[in-house]
Amino acid sequence: MDRFVKRLSATPTLSTSTSTISSGMDTPPPSPAEQPPEKKKKSSVKIKAVPPIRDTSVDWKNRLTLSEDNEVGFLNSQEEFENLYSEGPPTPSSSSTFLMPSRKTESPLFTVRMEIFHHLQVKHPFVEFNFDTMESTSQYKDLMAVWNAHFKKYEKSDAWKAACPPGITIIHENQPVGVKFDGGRLFYKVRKVGDKFNWNEGSGSKCKSENCGDKRILGEFCRKHAIVKREILLIRDVADLEKINIAIVHPQARKTKFNDLNINATLGGSSYDRTSISKYIANSPTAWFVIEKRWEYLPEESVKMFQSLEIQMSLMVSLHNSVTTEPMEQIHFINSDITTNEGNLAEVKKGLELNDMWFGIGDDDNSLNFAQSPYRPTNFSNTLPFVYVGDNNEGGYRFGEDHAVFRTSVIKGARGHATQITTMQGVDPKNIHQVFQSNYTTSTTEEMLQNAKEVETLGHQSVVVAQMLEMKSVNGNNVYNLAEKFTHYDSGWDGAIFHDLVVMMTGKEIVVKKDKFKTVS
Repeated sequence: MDRFVKRLSATPTLSTSTSTISSGMDTPPPSPAEQPPEKKKKSSVKIKAVPPIRDTSVDWKNRLTLSEDNEVGFLNSQEEFENLYSEGPPTPSSSSTFLMPSRKTESPLFTVRMEIFHHLQVKHPFVEFNFDTMESTSQYKDLMAVWNAHFKKYEKSDAWKAACPPGITIIHENQPVGVKFDGGRLFYKVRKVGDKFNWNEGSGSKCKSENCGDKRILGEFCRKHAIVKREILLIRDVADLEKINIAIVHPQARKTKFNDLNINATLGGSSYDRTSISKYIANSPTAWFVIEKRWEYLPEESVKMFQSLEIQMSLMVSLHNSVTTEPMEQIHFINSDITTNEGNLAEVKKGLELNDMWFGIGDDDNSLNFAQSPYRPTNFSNTLPFVYVGDNNEGGYRFGEDHAVFRTSVIKGARGHATQITTMQGVDPKNIHQVFQSNYTTSTTEEMLQNAKEVETLGHQSVVVAQMLEMKSVNGNNVYNLAEKFTHYDSGWDGAIFHDLVVMMTGKEIVVKKDKFKTVS
Protein backbone atom coordinates (compact mmCIF):
# COMPACT_ATOMS: atom_id res chain seq x y z
CA MET A 1 0.00 0.00 0.00
CA ASP A 2 1.09 3.57 -0.56
CA ARG A 3 0.88 6.93 1.11
CA PHE A 4 -1.55 9.24 -0.65
CA VAL A 5 -0.87 12.96 -0.92
CA LYS A 6 -2.62 16.06 -2.22
CA ARG A 7 -0.58 18.85 -3.77
CA LEU A 8 -1.45 22.37 -2.65
CA SER A 9 0.14 25.37 -4.37
CA ALA A 10 -1.13 28.91 -4.42
CA THR A 11 0.74 30.05 -7.52
CA PRO A 12 0.80 27.88 -10.64
CA THR A 13 4.10 27.54 -12.47
CA LEU A 14 4.04 27.37 -16.23
CA SER A 15 4.66 23.97 -17.73
CA THR A 16 4.16 22.24 -21.03
CA SER A 17 3.32 18.80 -19.75
CA THR A 18 0.20 17.33 -18.28
CA SER A 19 1.91 15.88 -15.24
CA THR A 20 5.36 15.92 -13.70
CA ILE A 21 6.53 12.94 -11.73
CA SER A 22 9.56 12.84 -9.46
CA SER A 23 12.15 10.13 -9.90
CA GLY A 24 10.88 8.15 -6.93
CA MET A 25 7.66 7.22 -8.70
CA ASP A 26 6.87 5.29 -11.87
CA THR A 27 6.64 7.82 -14.67
CA PRO A 28 3.20 7.76 -16.31
CA PRO A 29 3.07 7.76 -20.11
CA PRO A 30 3.11 11.14 -21.91
CA SER A 31 -0.05 13.18 -22.08
CA PRO A 32 -2.29 13.15 -25.15
CA ALA A 33 -0.71 16.41 -26.28
CA GLU A 34 2.68 14.70 -26.52
CA GLN A 35 1.44 11.72 -28.50
CA PRO A 36 2.18 11.64 -32.26
CA PRO A 37 -0.84 12.17 -34.52
CA GLU A 38 -2.76 9.03 -35.25
CA LYS A 39 -5.11 8.07 -38.02
CA LYS A 40 -8.28 7.23 -36.20
CA LYS A 41 -11.34 5.36 -37.28
CA LYS A 42 -14.74 6.76 -36.55
CA SER A 43 -15.51 6.38 -32.89
CA SER A 44 -18.80 6.11 -31.09
CA VAL A 45 -17.29 8.27 -28.35
CA LYS A 46 -18.34 11.89 -28.81
CA ILE A 47 -15.60 14.41 -28.18
CA LYS A 48 -16.33 18.12 -28.16
CA ALA A 49 -14.07 20.05 -30.48
CA VAL A 50 -13.62 22.90 -28.03
CA PRO A 51 -12.67 22.12 -24.41
CA PRO A 52 -14.38 24.05 -21.62
CA ILE A 53 -12.82 27.39 -20.73
CA ARG A 54 -10.74 27.27 -17.59
CA ASP A 55 -12.24 29.33 -14.80
CA THR A 56 -9.24 31.29 -13.58
CA SER A 57 -11.15 32.53 -10.55
CA VAL A 58 -11.12 29.03 -9.10
CA ASP A 59 -8.11 27.86 -7.12
CA TRP A 60 -7.82 24.78 -9.30
CA LYS A 61 -4.44 23.90 -7.80
CA ASN A 62 -6.34 22.27 -4.94
CA ARG A 63 -6.36 18.91 -6.68
CA LEU A 64 -5.84 15.54 -5.12
CA THR A 65 -2.83 13.56 -6.26
CA LEU A 66 -1.80 10.20 -5.06
CA SER A 67 1.70 8.81 -5.11
CA GLU A 68 4.24 7.09 -2.94
CA ASP A 69 6.08 10.03 -1.42
CA ASN A 70 6.23 12.42 -4.33
CA GLU A 71 4.06 15.08 -5.89
CA VAL A 72 2.28 14.95 -9.21
CA GLY A 73 2.09 18.08 -11.37
CA PHE A 74 -1.01 19.65 -12.86
CA LEU A 75 -2.19 21.49 -15.94
CA ASN A 76 -1.01 25.05 -15.65
CA SER A 77 -2.56 26.99 -18.52
CA GLN A 78 -5.59 27.21 -20.76
CA GLU A 79 -3.32 26.29 -23.69
CA GLU A 80 -2.20 23.15 -21.88
CA PHE A 81 -5.79 22.30 -21.06
CA GLU A 82 -6.77 22.65 -24.73
CA ASN A 83 -3.79 20.56 -25.80
CA LEU A 84 -5.08 17.79 -23.55
CA TYR A 85 -8.19 17.65 -25.71
CA SER A 86 -6.39 17.97 -29.05
CA GLU A 87 -6.10 14.24 -29.56
CA GLY A 88 -9.10 12.92 -27.68
CA PRO A 89 -9.62 9.25 -26.95
CA PRO A 90 -8.97 6.99 -29.95
CA THR A 91 -11.23 4.23 -31.15
CA PRO A 92 -10.60 1.16 -28.97
CA SER A 93 -8.32 -1.22 -30.84
CA SER A 94 -7.65 -4.90 -30.61
CA SER A 95 -4.65 -4.15 -28.42
CA SER A 96 -6.88 -2.81 -25.67
CA THR A 97 -9.73 -5.32 -25.84
CA PHE A 98 -9.82 -9.09 -25.78
CA LEU A 99 -12.41 -11.23 -27.50
CA MET A 100 -14.10 -13.63 -25.14
CA PRO A 101 -15.50 -17.00 -26.27
CA SER A 102 -19.26 -17.29 -26.46
CA ARG A 103 -20.87 -18.56 -23.30
CA LYS A 104 -23.89 -19.87 -25.22
CA THR A 105 -21.99 -22.77 -26.83
CA GLU A 106 -18.80 -24.64 -26.15
CA SER A 107 -15.73 -23.00 -27.66
CA PRO A 108 -13.77 -24.55 -30.56
CA LEU A 109 -10.92 -25.17 -28.12
CA PHE A 110 -13.19 -27.21 -25.85
CA THR A 111 -14.30 -29.25 -28.86
CA VAL A 112 -10.68 -29.92 -29.86
CA ARG A 113 -9.69 -31.03 -26.36
CA MET A 114 -12.76 -33.25 -26.02
CA GLU A 115 -11.99 -34.96 -29.35
CA ILE A 116 -8.42 -35.55 -28.19
CA PHE A 117 -9.78 -37.05 -24.97
CA HIS A 118 -12.10 -39.40 -26.88
CA HIS A 119 -9.30 -40.33 -29.28
CA LEU A 120 -7.03 -41.31 -26.39
CA GLN A 121 -9.79 -43.36 -24.77
CA VAL A 122 -10.38 -45.31 -28.00
CA LYS A 123 -6.70 -45.81 -28.80
CA HIS A 124 -5.76 -46.82 -25.24
CA PRO A 125 -8.81 -48.66 -23.84
CA PHE A 126 -6.93 -50.04 -20.84
CA VAL A 127 -5.72 -46.64 -19.65
CA GLU A 128 -8.00 -44.55 -17.46
CA PHE A 129 -7.83 -40.95 -18.64
CA ASN A 130 -9.11 -37.87 -16.83
CA PHE A 131 -10.17 -34.98 -19.06
CA ASP A 132 -8.67 -32.40 -16.69
CA THR A 133 -5.27 -34.11 -16.40
CA MET A 134 -4.83 -35.95 -19.72
CA GLU A 135 -2.01 -33.62 -20.86
CA SER A 136 0.22 -35.03 -18.11
CA THR A 137 0.04 -38.57 -19.54
CA SER A 138 2.70 -40.11 -21.76
CA GLN A 139 -0.01 -41.11 -24.26
CA TYR A 140 -1.02 -37.46 -24.78
CA LYS A 141 2.59 -36.39 -25.19
CA ASP A 142 3.18 -39.18 -27.72
CA LEU A 143 0.09 -38.11 -29.66
CA MET A 144 1.27 -34.51 -29.78
CA ALA A 145 4.66 -35.68 -31.06
CA VAL A 146 2.85 -37.48 -33.91
CA TRP A 147 0.83 -34.33 -34.66
CA ASN A 148 3.99 -32.23 -34.71
CA ALA A 149 5.74 -34.60 -37.13
CA HIS A 150 2.67 -34.64 -39.39
CA PHE A 151 2.49 -30.85 -39.43
CA LYS A 152 6.17 -30.48 -40.27
CA LYS A 153 5.85 -33.00 -43.11
CA TYR A 154 3.02 -31.22 -44.93
CA GLU A 155 3.10 -27.58 -43.80
CA LYS A 156 4.80 -26.32 -46.98
CA SER A 157 2.99 -28.51 -49.49
CA ASP A 158 -0.61 -28.65 -48.22
CA ALA A 159 -1.69 -26.42 -45.32
CA TRP A 160 -5.04 -28.17 -44.79
CA LYS A 161 -3.54 -31.67 -44.90
CA ALA A 162 -0.93 -30.52 -42.39
CA ALA A 163 -3.80 -29.39 -40.13
CA CYS A 164 -5.52 -32.80 -40.28
CA PRO A 165 -3.43 -35.32 -38.31
CA PRO A 166 -4.17 -39.00 -39.01
CA GLY A 167 -6.83 -40.89 -37.11
CA ILE A 168 -8.91 -37.95 -35.92
CA THR A 169 -11.55 -35.65 -37.43
CA ILE A 170 -12.70 -32.62 -35.47
CA ILE A 171 -16.03 -30.91 -36.21
CA HIS A 172 -17.27 -27.81 -34.39
CA GLU A 173 -20.80 -26.60 -35.12
CA ASN A 174 -20.83 -28.46 -38.46
CA GLN A 175 -17.51 -26.97 -39.55
CA PRO A 176 -14.16 -28.80 -39.75
CA VAL A 177 -11.38 -27.72 -37.41
CA GLY A 178 -7.71 -27.83 -38.31
CA VAL A 179 -5.15 -28.45 -35.57
CA LYS A 180 -1.40 -28.46 -35.16
CA PHE A 181 1.08 -28.96 -32.33
CA ASP A 182 4.09 -26.76 -32.83
CA GLY A 183 6.65 -25.30 -30.47
CA GLY A 184 5.06 -27.08 -27.52
CA ARG A 185 1.69 -25.41 -28.15
CA LEU A 186 -1.67 -26.62 -29.45
CA PHE A 187 -3.20 -24.48 -32.22
CA TYR A 188 -6.64 -24.72 -33.83
CA LYS A 189 -8.69 -22.99 -36.50
CA VAL A 190 -12.26 -23.49 -37.74
CA ARG A 191 -12.29 -23.79 -41.55
CA LYS A 192 -15.13 -21.89 -43.17
CA VAL A 193 -16.70 -23.21 -46.36
CA GLY A 194 -15.05 -21.80 -49.46
CA ASP A 195 -12.06 -20.28 -47.65
CA LYS A 196 -8.49 -21.21 -48.47
CA PHE A 197 -7.02 -22.54 -45.25
CA ASN A 198 -4.06 -20.82 -43.65
CA TRP A 199 -2.93 -20.08 -40.11
CA ASN A 200 -2.45 -16.34 -40.59
CA GLU A 201 -5.88 -15.13 -39.45
CA GLY A 202 -8.61 -16.48 -37.20
CA SER A 203 -6.57 -19.16 -35.50
CA GLY A 204 -6.36 -19.70 -31.78
CA SER A 205 -4.14 -21.58 -29.38
CA LYS A 206 -4.39 -23.21 -25.98
CA CYS A 207 -2.66 -21.81 -22.93
CA LYS A 208 0.79 -23.39 -22.73
CA SER A 209 0.30 -24.30 -19.07
CA GLU A 210 -0.16 -28.06 -18.82
CA ASN A 211 -3.77 -29.20 -18.34
CA CYS A 212 -5.16 -25.68 -18.65
CA GLY A 213 -8.11 -25.64 -21.03
CA ASP A 214 -8.28 -21.88 -21.51
CA LYS A 215 -7.46 -19.92 -24.64
CA ARG A 216 -4.14 -18.11 -24.96
CA ILE A 217 -4.58 -14.39 -24.35
CA LEU A 218 -1.20 -12.93 -23.38
CA GLY A 219 2.03 -14.29 -24.80
CA GLU A 220 1.74 -18.07 -24.62
CA PHE A 221 -0.64 -18.15 -21.66
CA CYS A 222 -4.22 -17.43 -20.60
CA ARG A 223 -4.98 -14.59 -18.18
CA LYS A 224 -4.79 -16.94 -15.20
CA HIS A 225 -1.30 -18.19 -16.02
CA ALA A 226 0.03 -15.10 -17.75
CA ILE A 227 3.41 -13.85 -16.68
CA VAL A 228 2.28 -10.39 -17.78
CA LYS A 229 1.11 -8.47 -14.73
CA ARG A 230 -2.29 -6.79 -14.53
CA GLU A 231 -2.42 -3.12 -13.69
CA ILE A 232 -4.51 -1.30 -11.11
CA LEU A 233 -4.70 2.40 -11.91
CA LEU A 234 -5.55 5.45 -9.86
CA ILE A 235 -6.99 7.97 -12.31
CA ARG A 236 -8.21 11.58 -12.04
CA ASP A 237 -10.58 13.51 -14.29
CA VAL A 238 -8.68 16.67 -15.24
CA ALA A 239 -11.57 18.06 -17.30
CA ASP A 240 -13.59 18.92 -14.18
CA LEU A 241 -11.98 21.96 -12.58
CA GLU A 242 -14.62 22.34 -9.88
CA LYS A 243 -14.19 19.01 -8.12
CA ILE A 244 -11.56 16.42 -7.29
CA ASN A 245 -12.81 13.31 -9.08
CA ILE A 246 -10.76 10.13 -8.69
CA ALA A 247 -11.30 6.45 -9.38
CA ILE A 248 -9.44 3.18 -9.04
CA VAL A 249 -9.81 0.99 -12.12
CA HIS A 250 -8.78 -2.56 -12.91
CA PRO A 251 -8.64 -3.03 -16.70
CA GLN A 252 -7.84 -6.35 -18.30
CA ALA A 253 -4.18 -7.25 -18.63
CA ARG A 254 -2.29 -6.23 -21.75
CA LYS A 255 1.23 -6.66 -23.09
CA THR A 256 2.16 -2.99 -22.72
CA LYS A 257 1.37 -0.57 -19.93
CA PHE A 258 -1.68 1.66 -20.16
CA ASN A 259 -1.23 5.33 -20.95
CA ASP A 260 -3.73 8.18 -20.78
CA LEU A 261 -4.94 7.63 -24.34
CA ASN A 262 -5.72 3.94 -24.19
CA ILE A 263 -7.15 3.97 -20.65
CA ASN A 264 -9.69 6.59 -21.78
CA ALA A 265 -10.49 4.46 -24.82
CA THR A 266 -10.90 1.37 -22.66
CA LEU A 267 -13.11 3.04 -20.06
CA GLY A 268 -15.28 4.57 -22.78
CA GLY A 269 -15.80 1.23 -24.53
CA SER A 270 -17.80 -1.85 -23.72
CA SER A 271 -14.85 -3.95 -22.54
CA TYR A 272 -14.70 -2.30 -19.10
CA ASP A 273 -17.78 -3.37 -17.19
CA ARG A 274 -18.06 -1.12 -14.15
CA THR A 275 -21.38 0.67 -13.77
CA SER A 276 -20.03 3.56 -11.70
CA ILE A 277 -17.41 4.47 -14.33
CA SER A 278 -19.93 4.13 -17.17
CA LYS A 279 -22.41 6.40 -15.40
CA TYR A 280 -19.75 8.98 -14.67
CA ILE A 281 -18.63 9.11 -18.30
CA ALA A 282 -22.24 9.27 -19.51
CA ASN A 283 -22.90 12.24 -17.20
CA SER A 284 -19.55 13.88 -18.00
CA PRO A 285 -19.03 13.52 -21.77
CA THR A 286 -15.93 15.76 -21.67
CA ALA A 287 -14.25 13.68 -18.96
CA TRP A 288 -10.58 12.99 -19.57
CA PHE A 289 -8.67 10.79 -17.15
CA VAL A 290 -4.96 10.91 -16.44
CA ILE A 291 -3.09 8.15 -14.64
CA GLU A 292 -1.79 9.34 -11.27
CA LYS A 293 -0.57 6.02 -9.87
CA ARG A 294 -0.25 2.43 -11.00
CA TRP A 295 0.21 -0.89 -9.24
CA GLU A 296 1.08 -4.17 -10.97
CA TYR A 297 0.28 -7.69 -9.78
CA LEU A 298 -0.09 -11.12 -11.29
CA PRO A 299 -3.69 -11.51 -12.52
CA GLU A 300 -5.06 -13.59 -9.61
CA GLU A 301 -3.41 -11.44 -6.92
CA SER A 302 -4.54 -8.24 -8.63
CA VAL A 303 -8.20 -8.94 -7.85
CA LYS A 304 -7.48 -9.07 -4.11
CA MET A 305 -5.35 -5.93 -4.25
CA PHE A 306 -7.96 -4.05 -6.29
CA GLN A 307 -10.62 -4.78 -3.68
CA SER A 308 -8.19 -3.85 -0.90
CA LEU A 309 -7.46 -0.49 -2.53
CA GLU A 310 -11.17 0.18 -3.07
CA ILE A 311 -11.94 -0.50 0.60
CA GLN A 312 -9.01 1.63 1.75
CA MET A 313 -9.90 4.54 -0.54
CA SER A 314 -13.57 4.45 0.49
CA LEU A 315 -12.61 4.72 4.16
CA MET A 316 -9.99 7.40 3.49
CA VAL A 317 -12.32 9.55 1.39
CA SER A 318 -15.05 9.23 4.04
CA LEU A 319 -12.66 10.34 6.79
CA HIS A 320 -11.04 13.08 4.69
CA ASN A 321 -14.36 14.63 3.68
CA SER A 322 -15.57 14.58 7.29
CA VAL A 323 -12.75 16.89 8.41
CA THR A 324 -12.36 19.21 5.41
CA THR A 325 -13.92 22.65 5.65
CA GLU A 326 -13.52 23.94 2.09
CA PRO A 327 -15.80 22.60 -0.68
CA MET A 328 -12.84 22.60 -3.08
CA GLU A 329 -11.07 20.12 -0.79
CA GLN A 330 -13.88 17.58 -0.94
CA ILE A 331 -13.08 14.43 -2.88
CA HIS A 332 -15.46 12.50 -5.12
CA PHE A 333 -14.55 8.81 -5.27
CA ILE A 334 -16.21 7.59 -8.46
CA ASN A 335 -16.16 3.92 -7.43
CA SER A 336 -19.57 3.41 -5.85
CA ASP A 337 -19.85 -0.38 -5.53
CA ILE A 338 -17.10 -1.51 -3.18
CA THR A 339 -16.56 -5.28 -3.31
CA THR A 340 -15.16 -6.81 -0.13
CA ASN A 341 -15.24 -10.60 -0.37
CA GLU A 342 -11.60 -11.00 -1.52
CA GLY A 343 -10.05 -7.85 -0.06
CA ASN A 344 -6.93 -8.21 2.10
CA LEU A 345 -7.83 -6.32 5.27
CA ALA A 346 -4.27 -6.54 6.59
CA GLU A 347 -3.20 -4.51 3.55
CA VAL A 348 -6.06 -2.07 4.14
CA LYS A 349 -4.94 -1.57 7.74
CA LYS A 350 -1.35 -1.00 6.66
CA GLY A 351 -2.42 1.49 3.99
CA LEU A 352 -4.57 3.48 6.41
CA GLU A 353 -1.74 3.72 8.93
CA LEU A 354 0.68 4.93 6.25
CA ASN A 355 -1.72 7.81 5.67
CA ASP A 356 -2.19 8.65 9.37
CA MET A 357 -5.76 7.38 9.34
CA TRP A 358 -6.32 4.42 11.57
CA PHE A 359 -8.75 2.59 13.85
CA GLY A 360 -8.03 1.16 17.29
CA ILE A 361 -9.84 -0.86 19.95
CA GLY A 362 -10.88 1.05 23.05
CA ASP A 363 -12.37 0.16 26.45
CA ASP A 364 -15.23 -2.21 27.18
CA ASP A 365 -18.69 -0.72 26.68
CA ASN A 366 -21.80 -2.84 27.14
CA SER A 367 -24.23 0.06 27.34
CA LEU A 368 -25.72 -0.45 23.86
CA ASN A 369 -27.25 -3.29 21.86
CA PHE A 370 -29.00 -3.64 18.52
CA ALA A 371 -32.35 -4.65 20.02
CA GLN A 372 -32.60 -1.29 21.80
CA SER A 373 -30.76 0.86 19.28
CA PRO A 374 -30.75 4.54 20.29
CA TYR A 375 -31.14 5.42 16.59
CA ARG A 376 -34.53 3.75 16.29
CA PRO A 377 -36.99 6.54 17.16
CA THR A 378 -39.99 6.01 19.39
CA ASN A 379 -42.22 7.11 16.53
CA PHE A 380 -40.65 4.53 14.20
CA SER A 381 -42.64 3.90 11.01
CA ASN A 382 -42.19 0.72 9.02
CA THR A 383 -43.56 2.48 5.93
CA LEU A 384 -40.58 4.83 5.73
CA PRO A 385 -36.88 4.15 5.01
CA PHE A 386 -34.95 2.47 7.81
CA VAL A 387 -31.80 0.41 8.42
CA TYR A 388 -31.71 -3.09 9.85
CA VAL A 389 -28.95 -5.50 10.88
CA GLY A 390 -28.80 -9.26 11.14
CA ASP A 391 -26.26 -11.57 12.76
CA ASN A 392 -25.88 -15.33 12.53
CA ASN A 393 -24.72 -15.83 16.15
CA GLU A 394 -21.33 -16.89 14.77
CA GLY A 395 -19.79 -13.44 14.35
CA GLY A 396 -21.26 -12.71 10.91
CA TYR A 397 -23.10 -9.40 10.47
CA ARG A 398 -24.95 -7.80 7.58
CA PHE A 399 -26.65 -4.41 7.35
CA GLY A 400 -29.50 -3.54 4.99
CA GLU A 401 -31.71 -0.60 4.06
CA ASP A 402 -35.46 -0.88 3.47
CA HIS A 403 -37.60 1.52 1.48
CA ALA A 404 -39.56 -0.74 -0.88
CA VAL A 405 -43.25 -1.54 -1.26
CA PHE A 406 -45.28 -3.23 1.47
CA ARG A 407 -45.07 -6.95 1.87
CA THR A 408 -44.62 -9.53 4.61
CA SER A 409 -41.11 -9.31 6.01
CA VAL A 410 -38.82 -11.48 8.05
CA ILE A 411 -38.65 -8.59 10.50
CA LYS A 412 -41.60 -8.63 12.85
CA GLY A 413 -43.85 -5.64 12.21
CA ALA A 414 -41.69 -4.36 9.35
CA ARG A 415 -42.01 -4.21 5.60
CA GLY A 416 -39.27 -5.62 3.43
CA HIS A 417 -37.83 -5.36 -0.03
CA ALA A 418 -37.20 -7.99 -2.65
CA THR A 419 -33.61 -8.69 -1.61
CA GLN A 420 -34.22 -8.89 2.11
CA ILE A 421 -34.91 -12.61 2.34
CA THR A 422 -31.92 -13.60 0.20
CA THR A 423 -29.52 -11.20 1.89
CA MET A 424 -30.51 -12.52 5.31
CA GLN A 425 -30.25 -16.21 4.49
CA GLY A 426 -28.76 -18.09 7.41
CA VAL A 427 -29.88 -15.44 9.90
CA ASP A 428 -32.54 -16.25 12.49
CA PRO A 429 -35.40 -13.70 12.18
CA LYS A 430 -35.15 -13.00 15.91
CA ASN A 431 -31.58 -11.77 15.30
CA ILE A 432 -32.67 -9.14 12.76
CA HIS A 433 -33.20 -5.69 14.29
CA GLN A 434 -34.25 -2.25 13.12
CA VAL A 435 -31.37 0.01 14.14
CA PHE A 436 -31.85 3.38 12.45
CA GLN A 437 -34.47 5.74 11.08
CA SER A 438 -34.48 9.51 10.66
CA ASN A 439 -37.24 11.45 12.38
CA TYR A 440 -39.99 11.87 9.80
CA THR A 441 -41.32 14.96 11.58
CA THR A 442 -38.14 16.87 10.73
CA SER A 443 -37.03 15.14 7.50
CA THR A 444 -38.53 14.67 4.06
CA THR A 445 -38.92 11.18 2.67
CA GLU A 446 -36.04 11.84 0.28
CA GLU A 447 -33.81 12.94 3.16
CA MET A 448 -34.81 9.89 5.18
CA LEU A 449 -33.92 7.63 2.27
CA GLN A 450 -30.51 9.22 1.74
CA ASN A 451 -29.75 9.10 5.47
CA ALA A 452 -30.75 5.44 5.61
CA LYS A 453 -28.50 4.55 2.68
CA GLU A 454 -25.55 6.36 4.24
CA VAL A 455 -26.06 4.69 7.62
CA GLU A 456 -26.32 1.30 5.92
CA THR A 457 -22.88 1.99 4.43
CA LEU A 458 -21.60 3.02 7.87
CA GLY A 459 -22.84 -0.34 9.10
CA HIS A 460 -20.95 -2.22 6.40
CA GLN A 461 -17.83 -0.16 7.12
CA SER A 462 -18.14 -0.88 10.84
CA VAL A 463 -18.17 -4.63 10.15
CA VAL A 464 -15.16 -4.32 7.81
CA VAL A 465 -13.20 -2.32 10.40
CA ALA A 466 -14.12 -4.70 13.25
CA GLN A 467 -12.99 -7.65 11.12
CA MET A 468 -9.81 -5.78 10.15
CA LEU A 469 -9.01 -5.27 13.85
CA GLU A 470 -9.86 -8.93 14.60
CA MET A 471 -12.49 -7.89 17.13
CA LYS A 472 -14.85 -10.32 18.84
CA SER A 473 -18.63 -10.09 18.70
CA VAL A 474 -20.67 -9.68 21.88
CA ASN A 475 -21.11 -13.47 21.71
CA GLY A 476 -17.34 -14.03 21.67
CA ASN A 477 -16.93 -14.94 17.99
CA ASN A 478 -14.59 -13.35 15.48
CA VAL A 479 -16.48 -10.63 13.61
CA TYR A 480 -16.75 -11.11 9.85
CA ASN A 481 -18.73 -9.64 7.01
CA LEU A 482 -21.76 -11.47 5.60
CA ALA A 483 -22.10 -8.87 2.84
CA GLU A 484 -19.87 -9.02 -0.24
CA LYS A 485 -20.07 -5.34 -1.16
CA PHE A 486 -21.32 -1.95 -0.04
CA THR A 487 -22.13 1.39 -1.63
CA HIS A 488 -19.65 4.22 -1.13
CA TYR A 489 -20.88 7.71 -0.20
CA ASP A 490 -18.47 10.64 -0.23
CA SER A 491 -20.12 12.58 2.60
CA GLY A 492 -21.95 10.01 4.69
CA TRP A 493 -19.52 9.66 7.60
CA ASP A 494 -21.04 10.09 11.06
CA GLY A 495 -18.48 9.32 13.76
CA ALA A 496 -21.02 8.94 16.57
CA ILE A 497 -23.17 6.43 14.70
CA PHE A 498 -20.12 4.49 13.49
CA HIS A 499 -18.80 4.32 17.07
CA ASP A 500 -22.10 3.09 18.47
CA LEU A 501 -22.59 0.46 15.77
CA VAL A 502 -19.20 -1.02 16.67
CA VAL A 503 -20.09 -0.92 20.38
CA MET A 504 -23.40 -2.71 19.74
CA MET A 505 -21.60 -5.33 17.65
CA THR A 506 -18.53 -5.95 19.84
CA GLY A 507 -19.07 -4.44 23.29
CA LYS A 508 -15.90 -2.39 22.73
CA GLU A 509 -15.19 1.28 22.11
CA ILE A 510 -13.61 2.16 18.77
CA VAL A 511 -10.91 4.81 18.41
CA VAL A 512 -10.78 6.63 15.07
CA LYS A 513 -7.83 8.72 13.87
CA LYS A 514 -9.19 11.02 11.15
CA ASP A 515 -7.08 13.23 8.94
CA LYS A 516 -7.00 14.88 5.54
CA PHE A 517 -5.01 13.55 2.65
CA LYS A 518 -1.48 14.78 3.12
CA THR A 519 -0.67 18.07 1.39
CA VAL A 520 2.65 18.86 -0.24
CA SER A 521 3.77 22.16 -1.71
